[in-house]
Parts: sequence; structure tokens; C-alpha cells
Amino acid sequence: MNRFTKVIDKVQDTVTELGARAMVTAVNTTGKLMTTRAGKAMLVVPAAMSACTVTASAEDATAQGMIDGIMGILGPGIIGLGTLVAVVGGIQTGVGFKDDNADGKTRGFQTLIGGAIIAAVGALVPSTISLGG
Repeated sequence: MNRFTKVIDKVQDTVTELGARAMVTAVNTTGKLMTTRAGKAMLVVPAAMSACTVTASAEDATAQGMIDGIMGILGPGIIGLGTLVAVVGGIQTGVGFKDDNADGKTRGFQTLIGGAIIAAVGALVPSTISLGG
């Protein structure tokens, strides 16, 4: 039974390490793309196009209805972005603990908390925006 748990632990460690490497690679690739004009267009244009697909029906043709529609689209994206930042912060914190690096732990916790704040804002702001109506 002890060998079985060792094998399971080894598999879990390997999967966790591969996931962390994939996340770091994705973040680095996104950062490299954001340094070029074409990369920015590849990342920003799809988000802008999805924001353009907001439709307003006759009863929702007010400015508040448009804001509600736009925030209905952007809200989940902001929550997803915050969650991604929090996951990256968790990975940084884990690496900081692995390397026994105080600076890495601090940066990881700051990134983790920053991601949580972004996700909370994405969840709270759409319900609080009002044009006074």
C-alpha cells in the first residue's frame, strides 16, 4: 500500500508541475504577444467584436439597458481574468515556498490577492452601475 501512495503522489506532483509550466508558458506567450501591434490586435479584436454583438430590444433601448447588456458581457470576462491572475499568483507562491524565497512568496501572495480583487470587482460592479433610474 505504501508503494501505491508513493506512485500516486509522484503522479500528482508531475501533473501539478506540468500544469504550472503550461500556465507560465501561456502567461509568457500572452506577454510577448502584447508587445507587438499584431499580437495586441489578435488579443483585443475578438473581445471588442464580442462587445459589438450586444443587442437591444425595443423595451431595452434605454441607456441603462445598453449598460446592463455590455456589463453582462464584460462581467464574466473580468471575473475570468481575476481568476487567472489569482491562479498565477498561487503558482508563484508555491514556487516561492519550494525555493524558500521570501521575495517570491510575497510577490505570489500579492498577485493572488490582486486577482481576487479583480474578480470581486468584476462580480460587484455590474450590479451597482446605474444612471440614476
